Amino acid sequence: MQKLKRGDIVLILVVLLAAAAFYGVKWLNERNEHFTQGELQAVISINGKTYQTVPLTKEEQIIDIKTKFGHNTLKVYDYGIEMTYSDAPLPIALDMGFISRPKQQIICIPARLMVEVVNPDPSPDDKDALDAVI
Repeated sequence: MQKLKRGDIVLILVVLLAAAAFYGVKWLNERNEHFTQGELQAVISINGKTYQTVPLTKEEQIIDIKTKFGHNTLKVYDYGIEMTYSDAPLPIALDMGFISRPKQQIICIPARLMVEVVNPDPSPDDKDALDAVI
């Protein structure tokens, strides 16, 4: 087996630093999105179509969803949302936990269900927002 030479180590460090810088900038941009608690909403989609839009409030609210694809239960509390029940064979969506920040998602593939936290009034400097419609 060959030993790593000085140039190999430098190349590995440069690649790792570039990756860290890329993800660091992305992480900081996500953290700098301005919103106040209570203005966010969760958009619940089933099979690609909007099923319900729920405001994320402090009060507890249970949303029971029964479709031909499956049965899921969502719980809204403390300005966020969490999946508490899924009858999927592998309930991976339960492990996605509590979400409360814009662009976070819970996805249950067998039930064809997606929950995404959105900011109905995004900041003007939001890079993902549309700036024109043709």
